[in-house]
Amino acid sequence: MKKLMMSLAVAVFTVAGIQAQVNKSVKEESTTKRVVTRVGSDVIVKETKNIDTESGALIIEDNDKIDRNFSEVTSKDSDKKVLVDDEYIDPQNEALIAERKAQQQAQLEASKKEQAALAAKRKMEYEAKQAQMQKELAERRAKLESRPKGMSKLKKD
Repeated sequence: MKKLMMSLAVAVFTVAGIQAQVNKSVKEESTTKRVVTRVGSDVIVKETKNIDTESGALIIEDNDKIDRNFSEVTSKDSDKKVLVDDEYIDPQNEALIAERKAQQQAQLEASKKEQAALAAKRKMEYEAKQAQMQKELAERRAKLESRPKGMSKLKKD
């Protein structure tokens, strides 16, 4: 029993001594980034969390001096987690896009009708002018072909 108690006491003091000598420092910095992207009526939401961890231990020289030298051993670790990665369609934006397309289509149809009416009007004016020119040409021809009395008629070659 005495040996058991002694070995238990040695184990407790050893573990306590080891834990008492370790000076650890842990520095953790986390950054959360949320990105919302709109492409047409699609909305893409992506949320990421970056965790930068810097952990270290102080190592103290084991000597009997009062001012003991120490050094710090650090290790850096970086972790990136995707918290949210969603894509959805915005119905309000979709309705606005459809309305705008309908307006553009109506304007296009109106413009086509207007252009067709303008083209028809120009064609009518052109045909009327051509008819008038033909009429004037026929009158001039008749005037030039008519000869006074006593002159012989023109002969065509």
